[in-house]
Amino acid sequence: MDAELRVDGLGPSKAVLVVEGPDDKRVFARHVADPAQILPAGGRRILLSAHESANDTQRQKIIFVTDCDYEVRRGSLRGAPDLVITTFTDMESDLLALGLVESVVLELVPRALESRAACNQISTRIRTRAEQLALPLGRLRMAAQPLGIPLNLDDIKLSRYWDPKTGSVNLTRLVDAMHSKVSSIIDFNGWRKLIADAPEDIGMCHGKDLVRALAFLLKSEYRVDGASVELVARIIRASLAGHHLESWEVIRRIKMWQEMNRRYVLTA
Repeated sequence: MDAELRVDGLGPSKAVLVVEGPDDKRVFARHVADPAQILPAGGRRILLSAHESANDTQRQKIIFVTDCDYEVRRGSLRGAPDLVITTFTDMESDLLALGLVESVVLELVPRALESRAACNQISTRIRTRAEQLALPLGRLRMAAQPLGIPLNLDDIKLSRYWDPKTGSVNLTRLVDAMHSKVSSIIDFNGWRKLIADAPEDIGMCHGKDLVRALAFLLKSEYRVDGASVELVARIIRASLAGHHLESWEVIRRIKMWQEMNRRYVLTA
């Protein structure tokens, strides 16, 4: 209802984009005609409920964007013309797949300014190591999802499990440590099996884990003391430019919906 009232006040050619939260609104805010066209739902569950409740008329004026969050892999979530799902696990992982690690490196690592080759080398290395750090965390997230118990992975100390010499995570130690959070509903062997069954491809990386890994690596390996998670996330969002949008599947899907319904959110 909020979205419909808003879109009706914007005029017959405008649409409303419903996203999960304020950070998602920040991603799109500089690329829409009016920031009032972006409505944070207050969470994924509310967004999906609103989409399910929308009638055909509303679906021609309102488009929804949500995180994949492993649900597509499980077969429990499917997109629709008016429901756009991120290509990877969430919004941040999509943005990083567009090459925005380089923007972070240029902004925060002085040595990256020496040459294009230096920038590329640092960007590739830190991106690869961030993925190696985030992948086990993503597998833990997917394994714990059906159990309904949050692991609160933002609270763990990455340095306890990360080996900088090998560029790898001590997965056995991490899995053992996290079992204490789910031990009330699953035994140790069952928990280990859930992790073992989780996919091992890079697409499993959760964007929030990737951003946190980047901040951690910038501090521990490149001595960037001010590299907070929030700063890295802000640089990524602010660096999103037109050429990135052109290669982003989410934007392509939004444009398809726009042309179908002759209502517009994006400026181009």
